[in-house]
Amino acid sequence: LFQRTTATLRLPARRGAAGPGIGYNLDGARDALLAPVWPYPLKEEAWMRKLLIPISYLPSCQQALEFGARLSISSGASLTVLHVAPVVKNAPLGHKLSGEKLAEWGVEPAYFQLLRQAEAKLNALGLFPHDTQGRPRAKHALKVLHKGLYEVHLIGSQGQAVRLRVSEGRPVPEILREADDPTYDLIITGTRGHRGLRRFLLGSVAQEVAYGAPCSVLVAKGLRTDQPVLVGATGRLTSLEAVRQAGELAAALGTRITVLAIAPSAEERKEAEDHAETALGVLAEMGLGADVAIREGEPAEVMLQEAGQEHILVLGRLERSRVKRYFLGDISLRTLERSSGSVLITTYPRPLGEEPTPVGPILT
Repeated sequence: LFQRTTATLRLPARRGAAGPGIGYNLDGARDALLAPVWPYPLKEEAWMRKLLIPISYLPSCQQALEFGARLSISSGASLTVLHVAPVVKNAPLGHKLSGEKLAEWGVEPAYFQLLRQAEAKLNALGLFPHDTQGRPRAKHALKVLHKGLYEVHLIGSQGQAVRLRVSEGRPVPEILREADDPTYDLIITGTRGHRGLRRFLLGSVAQEVAYGAPCSVLVAKGLRTDQPVLVGATGRLTSLEAVRQAGELAAALGTRITVLAIAPSAEERKEAEDHAETALGVLAEMGLGADVAIREGEPAEVMLQEAGQEHILVLGRLERSRVKRYFLGDISLRTLERSSGSVLITTYPRPLGEEPTPVGPILT
């Protein structure tokens, strides 16, 4: 029933944008069935309000950092760079000490050095305006927000907040705790690139973050700011949100976008063409054009083949509970695991709210 009615959907380029808005053009029973499918209120806000970039010493984290800086410069999105340092028992360094006291003692733990390097890279990319002494403008220098949580708060080129944070704990819980702030729209994370047995044995922070994050997640694998964007069109509402976010991403980067619709068989090609047409309508309302590719075959295989390493692949994540995702799977997450290139897994933006007061890390 849903697939037969998706072509009537009209969606605005941005929440609150002028235009015809969302129109279902459905009658009685179908209206009642589809009424809740757009679960957040329309707002005068773009998708990229605030970005979170977890960093470590991996080369892919440097790609994520550069990519995030480009998005922040072009969109004005706030940016948080987070490094999670392991908890060292009985180690006094950094505990209950201010940045001024550490500087006075001439002590700089390795994880503070990583933040300093991140600041230097962001500065070289042109993210910061400078004060009269040629230094990036800052709201405050390094200070303790809470036990085990430290922050430098700088000011970006468009007045956006740029926070450099160190927290102590285990990476996945700390990243997800930070992402619980509903103003985050996107996490950009690096990955070791393990697949198959190595990923199973060693684990994957990026995979676990993508699985548990409450917002969209871009996993960097050879990520570049000049890469074209490839988005899958399936006709689902989650797919249309993926198309919208892919459009905003391509517009911010100034790159080309391709809509890919896949027919599992020749008999379903017309349906795939309808899905592509609906996606083009979403992009047209954003003032964007796109290339179109209609292919036949198994969807995950075709997407991986078409994207390769040259495209940023954008997929909508099904709105399932963690239990259902565990037992039924999720094609977007399975595609992420197998992909050799960067993948953006999208979710619906969360309603706007006040930015929460920083809380301490999970010390378990």
